[in-house]
Amino acid sequence: MNATAYPRRVITGVDGSPNSVAALHRAVAEARRGGTVLEVVLVIPGCPDPGAYAAALTKLSDILTLEYPDGPGVPVREKVEHGDPATTLVELADGAALLVIGARSRSEAGNPLGGEVVPVCMNRAPCPLAVCADHSQHAGV
Repeated sequence: MNATAYPRRVITGVDGSPNSVAALHRAVAEARRGGTVLEVVLVIPGCPDPGAYAAALTKLSDILTLEYPDGPGVPVREKVEHGDPATTLVELADGAALLVIGARSRSEAGNPLGGEVVPVCMNRAPCPLAVCADHSQHAGV
């Protein structure tokens, strides 16, 4: 991928989970601060399916509209991709100013960040990485 073909940008992976929404909010704030384009990506694992693609694009638009009814205040590119979420996000982050992702809500296999996406992105992201969590869901715990 030719990173020079894109303006400076912040990438965030969103799947609708509370932590991915927290990542969206962080990414919007960072894009505003840096005057960058925001790329909001929903990655569908597995093979391409036109029905799944359309549903994912609708889901992505719905999340953005719910969180930012008047728009986020920065230029936004909505993307739906197919494949391994971690690998796809790392590839899309080539040349980005920042990659922002949500942590898993539960630890798996002794990994305090849970899942496979966060560790892969931590080890392979070609740009700075921010991992976010929605702390409001843990209030009073």
